[in-house]
Amino acid sequence: MTDSFERNLDTQARRFADIDKAIDAALAEDPETSELPVSADRQTYAQLTQFNDGLREQNNWSEVDLDAALTPTHRDDLAAWRQRQRWPWSTTDLAMVGVAGLVGALCVWFDSTTDRAVRKQFDALSKTDLVRTWEKAGKRLPIDHMGKGFGGRAHRIKSGGHDILRLVTTMRQIVDGEFRGVRWEFGERIPIVEVGQFADVDDWMDAAIALIQHLVADFLTPMSLPVPGMSWLYESDNEAIKDFALHAYSGLRQGEGWNLRQATVGPGLTSVITELIIRTHVHADAHRRTGTAVLSDQDQRKQTELRLAAHSLVGAASLGKAAAAALSIRSERGVLHPAALRHIQIPALILSGKLAVTVVTDARAARSLSAPSWDDLLIGTAQVWQLDLPASLERAALNNVSKES
Repeated sequence: MTDSFERNLDTQARRFADIDKAIDAALAEDPETSELPVSADRQTYAQLTQFNDGLREQNNWSEVDLDAALTPTHRDDLAAWRQRQRWPWSTTDLAMVGVAGLVGALCVWFDSTTDRAVRKQFDALSKTDLVRTWEKAGKRLPIDHMGKGFGGRAHRIKSGGHDILRLVTTMRQIVDGEFRGVRWEFGERIPIVEVGQFADVDDWMDAAIALIQHLVADFLTPMSLPVPGMSWLYESDNEAIKDFALHAYSGLRQGEGWNLRQATVGPGLTSVITELIIRTHVHADAHRRTGTAVLSDQDQRKQTELRLAAHSLVGAASLGKAAAAALSIRSERGVLHPAALRHIQIPALILSGKLAVTVVTDARAARSLSAPSWDDLLIGTAQVWQLDLPASLERAALNNVSKES
């Protein structure tokens, strides 16, 4: 059925081409008549196929060239449709996703070892003259207030001063020379405003410079900075949420809580390695097929799918380790400890969500370039008879028939 359908399409295209040539010959300055084959009216599909096969044998039309039946507009539409379609995954693609997932899982497994190495390098960096200068410039700022209820190794989460999502309110504290925070006493939330011997800052620009220097110096310390937004959880009206934020940042030991370094440096390196593996594979595959490393739309779409799969594997591995670590801590202490969140690969999860949206968008775009439905084809065919000239000819023909009758 498929072969006969293609043969009939090719034959009809050739017959239309012959009709166009006959019309051009009849309208030329030296008109010529052409003999065209005439088929019977109201043919069945089998009769049409038999008639067309006879024409093909008579004219030696052995090849089926469906592209020749397309107009330039149809060819452009077809090329656009092909470019939007996805390449199917090969065995090599699956293997490279597995390699990227395995490397990412190994990075997750040894994330504590990686973080200790990073802390060691940060400690050496914090002892340089430049960082020591920044640390001195950021001394005596209101955000480092260590009064009652605000001390301890987790003091940076007990106010919004070290939360990078609250930079504007933090600079206002520095300019005004006031410390603002929330102290909990016997389960009661108490807002605190302290005015003391804090460093004098002339304007907002000086406050911004001092704050940046202070935060960079604190980021290099073992406790680093809180994950953005965690200070809001500590200041919430719910004591359980406050305890969650405090213990997640504090950790079981100094520097082993869920902090900004843990959430970005190690996981960021894992995401870079994953991206490098997948992108190198896709560009190498494109170069092997086409002789150039430039990616077509189809290659880019497959690359997005492979990246999504690889980052999803890494994210799943990190969630699994976080759950296992939480259960392990519970077996030792009897409660789930939120410090296990430090094993979650936040960059991998963010990239997975972003890439999932891209994959869905690409799929919708591909469907929008799909072949027209039968209704669309019918409307497009009927539009010819809705033009002014055919309508006027039809009315004239009806008038002549009525006059004759």
